Amino acid sequence: MPHSLQSLNTAVDGRIARGDYLGALELPRALAARDADTMSALLVEINLAEAEYNLGRWSDAWDRLRGLDPLAAAFPIARAGLSQQRAWIAAHTGRAGEALRHWHRAELGDLPRHYHAEHFFTGAVAQIAAGELDAAQRCARTGERATVRASSRRNALAICGRVAAAMGEWTEAERLFRAAAQHPHRGQGGDAMLLWGDVLVRLGRSAEARQAYALAVERDPQSESAQLARVRSQGILVSLPPR
Repeated sequence: MPHSLQSLNTAVDGRIARGDYLGALELPRALAARDADTMSALLVEINLAEAEYNLGRWSDAWDRLRGLDPLAAAFPIARAGLSQQRAWIAAHTGRAGEALRHWHRAELGDLPRHYHAEHFFTGAVAQIAAGELDAAQRCARTGERATVRASSRRNALAICGRVAAAMGEWTEAERLFRAAAQHPHRGQGGDAMLLWGDVLVRLGRSAEARQAYALAVERDPQSESAQLARVRSQGILVSLPPR
């Protein structure tokens, strides 16, 4: 059981990395209030917002971050983390302008070096939402060059795939999503495999799309992406002609 906010944050981060979003949200109940530490408390909330939106609870994730700015002002990593999470949520909930404003507030220098790639990936997603596709492509490529962690290298392929799909470059998008799925880092990533399946459907490769959707369910089973993949896979089954 975590016995301090610092160890709680480590435990939350670890469960999210394994795709155990529900387990991450259960962990704070184990915390002793007397062990509070402000920066760790903020990071716990920022990470739990990720658990919530991965489950499809976008409004809950947004609400979790409300009112944290005065506390975060003293901690660079928390300031940047709040801005990036808000940008990510806004980009996925139809608020492109808001996503870009929050992303621009995040200072790259406020983040540890090994999180720089994620800063650019967030910017690419915000710019896709805003229809700024050339800027999104530049951002994704900058993030790719900044990767340090194995998870970031896998995510770089997925983000570049998102950009290619947004540009209508379906064959290139399929190649990038396939490479992301084949990357040795297998944690999370349901959203990329869901999009891979969508691209394969567009290319008329329904059998392969079903396999991509099945991977989203297998590797990221708690995620909203897995739920959507189940529905879309069933839709392919319904639409296939009888043998």
